[in-house]
Amino acid sequence: MRRDEGFTLVEMLLAISILGVGILAIVGGMMTSIQVSDLARRQAEGMGSIRSYAEAVAADTYVGCATSYPGSGFTVPSGWTSSVAVSYWSAATSTFVSTCGSDSGFQRVTLTLTASDGRDTEVLRIDKRLP
Repeated sequence: MRRDEGFTLVEMLLAISILGVGILAIVGGMMTSIQVSDLARRQAEGMGSIRSYAEAVAADTYVGCATSYPGSGFTVPSGWTSSVAVSYWSAATSTFVSTCGSDSGFQRVTLTLTASDGRDTEVLRIDKRLP
């Protein structure tokens, strides 16, 4: 009498489904890792760029009632857009206001770099004083 050895169809289907779930989990983890790595790279690029931007604006000469500062020597990296907002110290209210009545010699410059794909925005504020 000869024994029939081997695997049943149910055993094979169960083994293949367990392997499939394992491979799916590994591939999903790899995709998440790639996306997070790309986002971290984008943020690091933005943080470095906005610091360079802030240094360039800080080096610009103080301008009374300025509406913007050029950040001479700074070039916006490709894939990013920049914006500058200047607010002015008001001694009457002891706060920064968006309109310049009379320049008190103290301004807050808000620099913003936004990735064109919308995945990152970096904001940095610097204060400029009249020398």
